[in-house]
Amino acid sequence: MAFVSNDEINSIRAKADIVSVIGSYLPLTQRGKNYLGVCPFHDDHSPSMSVSGEKQIYKCFSCGATGNVFTFVQDYENVSFIEAVKIVADKCGMKLSVDTFNSAPQIFKEEHEIMDLAQKFYLNNLRTDSGKDALKYLKERGLNEDIIKEFGIGLSLDTNDSLYSLLSKKGYDKKRLLDVGLINESNDKVYDMFSRRITFPLWDKEGNIVGFSARIYRGEKDVSKYMNSRESKLFKKGETLYNYHKAKDAAKREKQIIVVEGFMDAIRVSSVGIKNVVALQGTAMTQEQINLLKKLRVKVILCLDNDNAGEIATVNNGEELEKNNIETYVIRLSGEKDPDEYIIANGAEAFKENVLEPITFFEFKMNYLKQNKDLSNVTDLTTYINDVLKDLANNDDAILRELTLKKISEEYDISLDILKSKLDDLAPVVVKEKKEEVKREIVKKDSYIIGSEKVLYFMMNGEEYIREYQKKLGFFSDSLYREIANEIVYFLENNKKITVADFITYVNDKDSIKGKVMEIVNDSANDEVTMEAMDEYILALLKVMTKNEIKRLKELMKKELDVDKKMKLAAQIAELKKEEV
Repeated sequence: MAFVSNDEINSIRAKADIVSVIGSYLPLTQRGKNYLGVCPFHDDHSPSMSVSGEKQIYKCFSCGATGNVFTFVQDYENVSFIEAVKIVADKCGMKLSVDTFNSAPQIFKEEHEIMDLAQKFYLNNLRTDSGKDALKYLKERGLNEDIIKEFGIGLSLDTNDSLYSLLSKKGYDKKRLLDVGLINESNDKVYDMFSRRITFPLWDKEGNIVGFSARIYRGEKDVSKYMNSRESKLFKKGETLYNYHKAKDAAKREKQIIVVEGFMDAIRVSSVGIKNVVALQGTAMTQEQINLLKKLRVKVILCLDNDNAGEIATVNNGEELEKNNIETYVIRLSGEKDPDEYIIANGAEAFKENVLEPITFFEFKMNYLKQNKDLSNVTDLTTYINDVLKDLANNDDAILRELTLKKISEEYDISLDILKSKLDDLAPVVVKEKKEEVKREIVKKDSYIIGSEKVLYFMMNGEEYIREYQKKLGFFSDSLYREIANEIVYFLENNKKITVADFITYVNDKDSIKGKVMEIVNDSANDEVTMEAMDEYILALLKVMTKNEIKRLKELMKKELDVDKKMKLAAQIAELKKEEV
């Protein structure tokens, strides 16, 4: 992992306004001096997340999610802590001293260098005399200079080994080039994989080039139109979505992402200004790809090819998305085979109208189930209605269930009671995912625990509260609280100042105390922090500690046989009782 100093991280945290950053992900409404929003970390239907601009922290009253700007981005984006720091830095216009993003693991360092060199070579080729025909072809296909540059479109030359020759001279060995799929070897002859084709780089989710797709452009016969990189240690087709690294920010802004089949579809859709688009590069969606979409926390619009295979893929992929609790919609284009051809034939506005009016996956599935059925035939109608009810039994939306049953009842003149009874019969056999209980367990805490946690929270808010603790208390009997207090003091000594938000960053990798610190912050985030309140909590703690000590001494007195020692213990108890008063 790249190393970023604590000073640099704290500087970024100080410049980043948590209200603005969280507000870029979800709507916030001001309530007094804080802001409220729907918590993205559980199934929240009413605002339960409070964001404090003053303290630069957030807390959820329901599920207990708590933290600062870094932890929010880390959990929301599902990225590492250092990647979250980079994202926050970018949002507030700062640049990290080290490159933490778009950097491959060290074990793939050389492979990525090779892919980057190949990409530069392909890009340059398109701008030479040898690239004139390819460039003309691209522009005739409606791809202008901006799109060509945006998607890194290049050209592999007619010569059989020009890329191999270049990379060999750079010192890269043949085996490494074979491994990443840039060359092939046959009969002891080495040749470039994509010769005589236009090249399109393929990226991983971070934006590193991991492979290429290449297309003929002269109308050659008896050859495949497209050629793709074979799977390698870098490129695993089922783990990537074409254009994901570019589309994810636009998807979060638009609250939706469009999924198409081919990369040319994604390029064409992007060329008309719709940037929240990714391509499967196939029809079947893998769990890894579903996980990438799920991370975005937006609705998914499936816009697959307008053929039988595309329709079946829409059914299968839609079902998998809904199993993963992803809100799913569908666009089925009419006339042309895919979004690329549709936009060329009908124009950008026609496609945009489709994007504005997608149908729900359930509605699409109902229409799909009608296919190849004569609904005037009793057997076909019965099959159709039973199929709809089976699907409906898997759906938790009570309104959708009610409206669908009424629609079937009215459309086919079937008793609503019979439909409801049939649906009830199906429900027990449907395995439904249990929703995770997000309400925090309310644990009753005694006065010592409450006081200790309040003092610790106050200490996180400034040096003066730490000094007050050291002067008037200085010790916790509980080992966990003692460890947290020691870390707070250590943080102040090393950083010369302390805030709750910065201390949260500090404990991010301290597993022994992180959970308790977050709990303390969540429970106390809305408290008014004053020295008067701090002293009241310290006084309450001292009283509890005194009572506990009196109790301990009394137990010793009961066991003590020596009269003089009993007298001394009695004197200590009397003195403590005076202090207690």
